[in-house]
Amino acid sequence: MSGFFDRLDKYMKYKGLNDNKITVETGISNGLIGKARKRGGLSQENISKILNTYSDLDANWWFRGEGEMILKEMTEENSSIEWEKVVRSQQELLDFKQHEIDRLKIEIEELKDIR
Repeated sequence: MSGFFDRLDKYMKYKGLNDNKITVETGISNGLIGKARKRGGLSQENISKILNTYSDLDANWWFRGEGEMILKEMTEENSSIEWEKVVRSQQELLDFKQHEIDRLKIEIEELKDIR
């Protein structure tokens, strides 16, 4: 997940943000981003708050490192197509997170069996 936070840091530098400013602007609990860095992840709810607040941040880039960091501006002519891409991309990210959660649950059970 280090790439996840590396990319978040890159976006923050680009936008002139810091952890505190993000927590204030998104309504996330103070200090949560720093704690999440140590834990290795943010909750789905907090990721959603960040993406909703910083709508120019490309979720696909943030999670996977694919595409561009900043979403291209949408015109009325192509907005429906772009929104469909955004929705599809976010669903893929949700599916990916669920897959990771399921994998970690299995890993936890296997570690319990080792004891």
